[in-house]
Amino acid sequence: MSSESIKLRTTELRRLISRYDAAYYSRGESLISDREYDALYAELAALEREHPELVSADSPTQRIGNDLTRNFPKVRHRVPMMSIDNTYSAHEVREWMTRLEKLLPDEPIAFSGELKVDGVAVSLHYDAGRLVQAVTRGDGATGDEVTANVRTIRSIPLSVDYRGPFEVRGEVYMTFENFRRLNDAMTEAGEKPMQNPRNTTSGTLKLLDPAEVARRHLSFAAYYLLSDAHRESHLSNLRFLEDAGFPVVKHSEELASEQAVLDFCDHWNGARHGLPYPADGVVIKINRLAQQERAGATAKSPRWVIAYKYQPETAITRLEAIDAQVGRTGVITPVARLEPVFLAGTTIRNATLHNYDEIARLDVRVGDSVEIEKGGEIIPKITRVLAEKRPAGTVPATPPARCPSCGSDTVRIEGEVAVRCYNGSCPATRFAAMEHFVSRQAMNIENLGPALLKQLIDAGMVKNAADLYRLTIGRLADLERMGEKSARNIIDALEKSKSNPLHRLVHGLGIRMVGAQSAKEIASVVGDISDLYTMPAEELRALLAIKAEDPRMVQSIRRYFDTAENRDLIEQLRALGLNLKGTPASAKSARGPFAGKTFVLTGTLSGYTREQAKELIEARGGTVSGSVSKKTHFVIAGAEAGSKLTKARELGVPVLDEAAFSAMLDCQPRAV
Repeated sequence: MSSESIKLRTTELRRLISRYDAAYYSRGESLISDREYDALYAELAALEREHPELVSADSPTQRIGNDLTRNFPKVRHRVPMMSIDNTYSAHEVREWMTRLEKLLPDEPIAFSGELKVDGVAVSLHYDAGRLVQAVTRGDGATGDEVTANVRTIRSIPLSVDYRGPFEVRGEVYMTFENFRRLNDAMTEAGEKPMQNPRNTTSGTLKLLDPAEVARRHLSFAAYYLLSDAHRESHLSNLRFLEDAGFPVVKHSEELASEQAVLDFCDHWNGARHGLPYPADGVVIKINRLAQQERAGATAKSPRWVIAYKYQPETAITRLEAIDAQVGRTGVITPVARLEPVFLAGTTIRNATLHNYDEIARLDVRVGDSVEIEKGGEIIPKITRVLAEKRPAGTVPATPPARCPSCGSDTVRIEGEVAVRCYNGSCPATRFAAMEHFVSRQAMNIENLGPALLKQLIDAGMVKNAADLYRLTIGRLADLERMGEKSARNIIDALEKSKSNPLHRLVHGLGIRMVGAQSAKEIASVVGDISDLYTMPAEELRALLAIKAEDPRMVQSIRRYFDTAENRDLIEQLRALGLNLKGTPASAKSARGPFAGKTFVLTGTLSGYTREQAKELIEARGGTVSGSVSKKTHFVIAGAEAGSKLTKARELGVPVLDEAAFSAMLDCQPRAV
């Protein structure tokens, strides 16, 4: 290769690696596989070693990977969190061990082996028995302080018996099951699903809301201890961490020979497929800490440790069909049906396609030969189409125009990737729709729990919400484990729900993007729910004060009421005696005794739930705020009232106890 060609290749490699780094560290996207990335990086490093005159300060080889963000405080690591050299072959592992023998001549070297969990490295600092700080790896020298987010990870001890200061390094990760649940929820919400558990973990740790981090159920595995009092061996340190209550990476006993190390690597190449979390290799370390120190480090990586990464397992098969599956909220998801092929210990017949945008991106067609990979997914994914093997006559796949479950027209909301069925009576969504309809936040129908709903649906007694109101005591009493008294209680609860305010019904209908608060806003701008049958989108947007740049809620409302099956269901409910009358805000405010008054609720009331008290205030024209200010008119304080009560007294805001609140309502407290 000529000097000019070498220079051009070096420039191209830097450009490619910088692009892939930007996608991975800034957006959480993996544009190529780890193996492909490592090969490009190794090629660049080799060219720079052979031609040092080409090395520049902006080369990716001159820095450690960086996951820093602007949103978190920066903390400098006491001991740098350096990157680990990767290898993909047993030959390279042997070469590494030979180099160590030269660095530590005439010393017997024993090793430890452990799983390389595919997640995000963090450092946990403990002092006086408590977790005091958590820091991401960052650029190796400085990381982001993410203590609040890490505290939500239940497998991390917040306190330990050991009182001395120490630092635990480990991997935060997401299990396959929690990754699947998150992606299912995102798909049902019409959002683009996450790419893999590792990228999802990285993005989750950088969320600004710890409550959202907690909902994603991250896990942790410790892999290293830094402590002035524990200086013997890596394996004894792992045992100390286990005794202290930390989950520790799966690891070996001491490996005293080259063959023992290679056997460990070979064992987990197959055994990792049975793990409930992603592991993309193993890590081999010198066990004795004194030898680790003598082996030292290069500018980027410790010499005493190496990662042996496994090649992704792939297979070539044929796409036989693309089926459309309807989820519990109406999202239609394409699933690839494959000619059965053996991969990673199992026979694969299906592969995920996520959504129809992904099909278009891959340009995958029925009849194509495709490459599948079982990496960070619960079921495999199609990674490549072998276009050169495409048979004649194939046609691009398109989203179904009609729901495969009920035959209704499908809909795609602007700005979403999901294709949906909007028929509220679709059989595929029936159970989820009924469970939501009767819930406390919606129609609040007591005694109609999930088990009974499933029994009613399975018996063919309930196909939609209207069928609930056609039930009789006699029909219910005939069900297994259902007596006449229980049946009467259910019928009474159904009758009571008929007089619910309209916003509860609107919420109960399960309109996409319409929550409890949005339902109240809708009910406050219509005289009757039928007003929504023909209300133009622009009028609806204006009445609800929805920003024009986010039209999805209005589109969703319009799609729901444009669907004939949904209008028919609503008219069935009207005929069965349910309240469909709204309370326009202008009329409510004009006659409400609390018109123009702002209330704040704090503490626990004995006669009302928080939601009941809020509804009573709003029904009288008042508004309920979540915080106390000078503009607050009344604070209603129940038992164990907290900081809101203190602030009300500081600002001189009138405080009402429950008796005074009941008197203001001119009614007696109700039992919850």
